[in-house]
Amino acid sequence: MSDYTDPTPDELENSDKLEKKTIGGELRYYVKNIKAHWPVVEDAPDAEGHAAWFTPDGRFHVTHEQLRRDAAIGAIV
Repeated sequence: MSDYTDPTPDELENSDKLEKKTIGGELRYYVKNIKAHWPVVEDAPDAEGHAAWFTPDGRFHVTHEQLRRDAAIGAIV
C-alpha cells in the first residue's frame, strides 16, 4: 500500500505540473510532462500518447496501466 494520499482540490489547482482541461463537461487535471515522470514504461518505452489525470475529487486515471498513481502524486505535491 502506498504512503500517498489523494491530492486535495487545492493541490490540484495550484500544481504547476498539471494542466487543467474540461473534457466532455468533466474537469480534469492532466500531468503535463508525462514522459518525465515515467521515463521507462515496459511495453511502451515512448510514453508520449499516453495520458494521466486527476479528477477534482483526487481520483487518478490513466490510459496505460503502467503509469502509476504514486509517481504522479509524488511529482505534483
